[in-house]
Amino acid sequence: MVAYLFALRQGRWGIAGFGAIAFLITLLNAAGFYQVAGHTTAEREAFARSIDVLAAQFSVIVPPPMRPDTAGGYVQFRAYGALAIAFAIWALASASAAARGDEERGIVQAVLAAGISRLAFVASRAGAFAIAATVAALAGSAGVLVGVASGGESISPAAALEAGLVLVALALCCYSLTLLIAQFTGARSATPVAAAVLLALFLVNSLSRTFDWLVAWRRLSPFHYFEQSSPLVPGEAIDVGATLVLLAIAVAASALAAIAFRYRDIGSPLFSLPTPSRPASYEVSRALAWRIPVVRELYEQRVGLLVWTVGLATLGAIFVVLTKAIVEPLLTIPGLARYFSAFVHGDVYPSFLGLIWLSFTQLLMAGFAVTRVARWSAQDSDGRLELILSSPVSRAGVVIERVVVLAVEALIIVSVSGVSVWTESHSQSIDLDRGRLVAAMLLLVPFTLVFGVIGALLASRVPRATVGLLGILVFASYLITQLGPIFKLPTWVQDGSAFKLFGQPLTTGVDQTGLVIMVVIVVAGLVASAMVMERRDIGA
Repeated sequence: MVAYLFALRQGRWGIAGFGAIAFLITLLNAAGFYQVAGHTTAEREAFARSIDVLAAQFSVIVPPPMRPDTAGGYVQFRAYGALAIAFAIWALASASAAARGDEERGIVQAVLAAGISRLAFVASRAGAFAIAATVAALAGSAGVLVGVASGGESISPAAALEAGLVLVALALCCYSLTLLIAQFTGARSATPVAAAVLLALFLVNSLSRTFDWLVAWRRLSPFHYFEQSSPLVPGEAIDVGATLVLLAIAVAASALAAIAFRYRDIGSPLFSLPTPSRPASYEVSRALAWRIPVVRELYEQRVGLLVWTVGLATLGAIFVVLTKAIVEPLLTIPGLARYFSAFVHGDVYPSFLGLIWLSFTQLLMAGFAVTRVARWSAQDSDGRLELILSSPVSRAGVVIERVVVLAVEALIIVSVSGVSVWTESHSQSIDLDRGRLVAAMLLLVPFTLVFGVIGALLASRVPRATVGLLGILVFASYLITQLGPIFKLPTWVQDGSAFKLFGQPLTTGVDQTGLVIMVVIVVAGLVASAMVMERRDIGA
């Protein structure tokens, strides 16, 4: 019981953060349905037809909606599709932290020294996450009920609970798979490797809706089983069999992770390549890479940086290949011309590529910033920050180096991704403006730094709550761009989103005002982070 309480305490900020995210996403989408769909049967049928036609072309990203003329069907499509990704990311971060992050901080060793077995340790972490995911999913269910009630309608509480149950099953499945993968990787590579696997499983399922040769492989993806249940849709219910498959995978993966953890050394993977033995040395390394600021951090994070770079470059090429398959059928539908005019400016293909690929890349780069900020906050509690400051390095120097490293990493990632998109667009005969593509890629650097410096400020002030608070900020910023026009939020509120400040550089060029605002935020955040770091006790 003590192990469970300790594990829950470790994840309390995740519960608060993702519980708030789940509640807001479902609440705002349910309430927003009445703003965009209308109230009469004719209005909702017209709305459903437009959503069906549009969503059919985006099936490579999201599954087709069911009964979007109802609040339940719309929320199942819009809200729970996003929550599936959010909870998978939460599971990834929590499991990698439990399996590897706590080892680096000495927490695992302390827990095992207290007499808790390795099996009990894994069970306590998995059980604590199950409780945390359940609490957050229930918050999402509550958001559905409140949002639908705001429109003067009602929805079955049982259906809302079933939607939450399926979400918990998916989260547990992703958590257990990450926990298992972490047993076979090094401490620093656990998160990027597990992220690559989960992303591949997500793409196998989503791309199978476009490429028939992937249909046979979609059963390997937990996201496929999640999509089998649509309890919020009128006339539909939870798919018990598919949900049990998710839970079975979670149990099996957790059991295998516990067995692997039992037989591996703390701090080492279960299997490792043989290396020549050498006498222990306590001399300072003479490698030049460790002596140069910025370079030393890049060298230490080289594996993760490589995974992110290759991953985004591959995704960029995939989205270019898919653009024609998505756009060509849409151009044959005259009824959608009015809808396109709202967000497509200039040539259709570059506009659409910017809409689906660049928007997805923005989310991934925001996620990249969160992962780096998580590392900064972890350094505060595992003693590394004290070691760095004793080098000696000034506190302001630590903050500046962190932000500069993030900028360089972001530049490397987006540069390779831009080259990949440019090359593939030529092979697909899509005419992209080279200058605007370069501008869009470079603009992703200050966009990433906006979240980075905010995270640096939080890490300097409240390191233990940093990841949860920054995650809420990222999702809130994204929701503003999605729901701001629906709820007719004031312009100054919508302009407060980094996603809105980024603009549409592929089609309309760089938004000079947005760029200036992002640069001001980065500079101000950097200065504030350095000042706060100077005044705070390390570890407090």
